[in-house]
Amino acid sequence: MMKLKIKVFGTLADRFPNYDPENGIDVEISDGARVKDLLDHLKISEPEPGIVVAEGRVRGNDEELQSTWTVDIFQSISGG
Repeated sequence: MMKLKIKVFGTLADRFPNYDPENGIDVEISDGARVKDLLDHLKISEPEPGIVVAEGRVRGNDEELQSTWTVDIFQSISGG
């Protein structure tokens, strides 16, 4: 298992009771987990999966996570 520091932005924070925006949340997930596994674990899914950024790069759903990363998940924004 690996531990990740997760920070969420926008209304995604409402999904996590007592969410602390300064410290985020610690999540334990299986070694070799991918971005899509993390989103499933956090119950952040379609139709608005959010944008995942780690190590200064937007990460795709199939990218493998690294235990040293802080992962930022931004709410998808739509409108007109």
